[in-house]
Amino acid sequence: MKLTTITVCKETLEFTLDTDFSGTLELKEYAAVIHGDSRLVAQETLVFSGGKASTMRYAGSHDRAFGRYALEGVGGVCYVTEFAPDAHENIYPYRQPDTIKSLDCSHRWAKHYGVKQNRPNVNLPQIVSLQEQPGTIPFEFEGRTYYFFEENILAYAKTITGYDVSTFIVLNCMHNFGSRREKELMKIAAHPNYEWGSKEAFISAFNMTTEESVNLYGAFIAFLAMYFTPEENPFHLGGVVVGNEITVPRYWGNAGVMEIEDYMEEYFHAMRIAWICGKKYYSDFRVYVSLNQEWVNITNQPYRIYNGRRILDLMAEIGARDGDFDWHVAHHPYPEDADFWNDRRAPFHFNAQLITYRNMEVLEAYLAQPQFLYKGQPRRIIFSEQGFNSPDGPLQKLREKQAAAGYTLAYLKARNMKTVDMMYNHAFCDNLREFGLHLGIHRYDPDAPDHVGEARPIGASVRAMDTPGEEAAIAFAREVVGEDMFEYMLHPDILCGDPDTSSETDFGDQEVLQKPE
Repeated sequence: MKLTTITVCKETLEFTLDTDFSGTLELKEYAAVIHGDSRLVAQETLVFSGGKASTMRYAGSHDRAFGRYALEGVGGVCYVTEFAPDAHENIYPYRQPDTIKSLDCSHRWAKHYGVKQNRPNVNLPQIVSLQEQPGTIPFEFEGRTYYFFEENILAYAKTITGYDVSTFIVLNCMHNFGSRREKELMKIAAHPNYEWGSKEAFISAFNMTTEESVNLYGAFIAFLAMYFTPEENPFHLGGVVVGNEITVPRYWGNAGVMEIEDYMEEYFHAMRIAWICGKKYYSDFRVYVSLNQEWVNITNQPYRIYNGRRILDLMAEIGARDGDFDWHVAHHPYPEDADFWNDRRAPFHFNAQLITYRNMEVLEAYLAQPQFLYKGQPRRIIFSEQGFNSPDGPLQKLREKQAAAGYTLAYLKARNMKTVDMMYNHAFCDNLREFGLHLGIHRYDPDAPDHVGEARPIGASVRAMDTPGEEAAIAFAREVVGEDMFEYMLHPDILCGDPDTSSETDFGDQEVLQKPE
């Protein structure tokens, strides 16, 4: 006998077994923390009839949807897996635009380029305080009041107003992305193994090891969902990407030196908490894992750089064990170079070292496997950060020409895929502090408004897609890439598995000789 689902209803939690058992079972609720003290919160006797039982959802200010549960003598799921229709504050379909095109730019430029969705970064230490301050909005969560800086909230509302839908990338950066560096908050928010003082630890992993830290994170996500998802808003938040590029946690989700299995136990819990917080306020709220192009990485830093493939495998395993939910994937298929069709480490099979623009279809094929389906449906994909570097030098014009053609080809590939909802180009304008890269579709101009200088050739390609002008952009791309290569890239043959390498070390069929006497 196993517990198969825990459903959140408006006023109750419902527990369902895989049999029609009738009788009583003891239920224990624990604080939902990972690698920390999991306090016993409550204990009660559930009365099952036909394999179903229910209990009250709320205990004072505590929403028991966030608990971890154990039924005496019964295995199965231990976290909430479902939301009943009456459990959402707002119910309406996900507002998917009629174009997957996305940029992070002002409304004027968004209109110019035909962009209808956005994906701003939102940093916990920037917008949350533990203390009431002038200009803050109080928000009650799990028995405590948190305070959100109104100027930041209104700025985000202005940023995403006018788009069909926006996705926030939620970060936990102590020193950048507008962090207010509130000492007491940072002590709670930062992962206990975060490497303070490291110049490489740009962002901390979210801290899932104490009740206080989990509740701070939960309040952060819940407030965003509460404020930005109501249908009557002129702005619409569709979901959140949890953190950034956890394939390289050394830099973008730092938790010190940690085995990938331990890291993913904590990260998947942060995904689950975000899902529960989001679903409470919006029926179609989406939560995404953030991966970069490293897929099956060969590295001498196994505790600091992870494989994207292994991350997804672990998410499927943890979900099957503890309770699955409809998580999705935000991927960054940066190419090896502007002419991505010549990438060397991005073959069309599941054991590729990288997933870049060249073989981006591999991700969709991998997620189509049965263990990744949610209620028979594949996970959604957003390509939420990727672009083309156009460095100065003698090959600059060639690289820019390749980038213009490459964007068109990559966009067509993404649009041909069945589960892709966003194709973001990073960046809109060159960032002088971004590791010396020139990723912008506009050059940096210190004297121009917002420093947005001349558009590179890629700008015309971005603007053309999903308009009558794309025909000319496609013709240009075909000429640059080559007709045969262009068609091959548009319709690649995917090996849905690992290649056979059993004979790769054979050299001819010579007979093995013994040492002469």
